[in-house]
Amino acid sequence: MVGGIYFIDMPYSDFKQFKARPVLVFKTIDKNDLLVLPLTTNLKREGIIITKDDIEKSSLKKDSIVIVPKLTAIDKSLIVKQKQIATLKESVFETILNKICINFGCD
Repeated sequence: MVGGIYFIDMPYSDFKQFKARPVLVFKTIDKNDLLVLPLTTNLKREGIIITKDDIEKSSLKKDSIVIVPKLTAIDKSLIVKQKQIATLKESVFETILNKICINFGCD
């Protein structure tokens, strides 16, 4: 699951409306919650670009940006195994983790 890209109904910040979009599962918090990062095909957005070369299993239709500032906690029930789009290569996922850590000021 971690390192996987899934298509989910992503809640807006008001949690009343949703938009279908791909997300990268960043971390499992507990048995019910996950941290995810949304993806966009708008390559002008700030974030980390991923391409077809970064994918281990399956594929992305287009190059995408992982929107780092939009780290979001969601209920695990929003992730449906059948809606998995792709899995990142481990080395690419590690690079993303490092960039996220830099972005959020980790030591």
